[in-house]
Amino acid sequence: MVSISKRLKSLGVNLGSDTAPPAKRKGGYSIDKVVKGQLEETEFGEAFVVDEQFPVGEKHGDFGIDFPSQIDRLAIWAKDSSLVDKEREAFLFIDTETTGLAGGSGTFAFMIGTGRFHEDYFWQRQFFLRDPIEEPAMLAALERFAAPADSLVSFNGKSFDIPLLTTRFLTNAAPSPFGGMAHLDLLHMARRLWREVLVSRTLGNLEEAMLGVKRSSEDIAGWLIPEMYTDYLRSGDARALKGVFYHNALDIRSMVTLLGVIAGKLEQPYDKGAPHGEMFAIARLFADLGYPEDAIDLYSRLLELTPHKEIKSRLIQNLAWLHRQREDFDTALPLWELAADEGEVYAYIEIAKYYEHQSGDFHSAIRYSKKAMKIVGSKRASRFERVHWQPQLEHRLGRLESKQDNKKKKK
Repeated sequence: MVSISKRLKSLGVNLGSDTAPPAKRKGGYSIDKVVKGQLEETEFGEAFVVDEQFPVGEKHGDFGIDFPSQIDRLAIWAKDSSLVDKEREAFLFIDTETTGLAGGSGTFAFMIGTGRFHEDYFWQRQFFLRDPIEEPAMLAALERFAAPADSLVSFNGKSFDIPLLTTRFLTNAAPSPFGGMAHLDLLHMARRLWREVLVSRTLGNLEEAMLGVKRSSEDIAGWLIPEMYTDYLRSGDARALKGVFYHNALDIRSMVTLLGVIAGKLEQPYDKGAPHGEMFAIARLFADLGYPEDAIDLYSRLLELTPHKEIKSRLIQNLAWLHRQREDFDTALPLWELAADEGEVYAYIEIAKYYEHQSGDFHSAIRYSKKAMKIVGSKRASRFERVHWQPQLEHRLGRLESKQDNKKKKK
């Protein structure tokens, strides 16, 4: 790695000489007086690290810190079957605190929170940049800690943390150790599972709603963190950063338990006490991943549970579609009829398609198409229904009437 002092000076950070130790500033509260850390020697100098170890199974909120027994479906979702057979020690949990959210060469990580399982405990290690001049040493120490792992777990790491760290390694003329690693980004799965359940799917909201984690008053709001580090660089007073260490540490442990919760829900999705929107999302995910039987089972169970009319309507539509995909029209047809009774235009069209293509009953196909046209032409129809359905129905009716006339002529 090469010195990055010139780049950092251009950003307004006063580094002193390339070989100088962290600057002593007026505040007098260095980071070693605020958190219990240690110095790790690397070929590029010293890196400041903070270690904590947690026995496997120790509680974090409502769940124990442990690796899930099965991640088969998560692996399929991640499009990486190699994840299935990996030991828990192969996974590195990672989260950064940075000087900004813009990314690019002007942004760097001043704290890198990591964790991995080792023997019978979870080893959490935080790397802290006491001074930007120490970045090569910090990255070297990070690479050393990450060496036993070949897979990543993050929360928005694919879009932010890993690209940022890759840039920092390249800036320091070193290849990123994360290139080619399998990666489970829990943010994307959280959005799929809880989009209709939670207003926000930030890690903090998921902690409270799904993990039972209650942060103390020591926690720092994420948007304040970059400015707090800038203040520390100017003053040398690290006291305010204690809350940043707390914030980052909880993020890491919450990722561990969140991974377990998500994996458990995908392996055992049916739960009467779970939000219906969550089970609906899992059923849709199963359908997308190629598990139609599991999707059908979950849709059917949920249909019996939910009293919500709108959710029932969507369940029926999705369930009928899966049966149609399997060419099980005997099961799909009654579902479309249920939806038609509720005035759903798509259901009339699907029934018309069935009579046209499966039974050759053009008369019934015309009858259901006309019923759909009546709904589309009514005052209660939305603009979308008129614009979307009316041209299709007019075309369908024309074709069906032509087919019916040809059938009569042949007789």
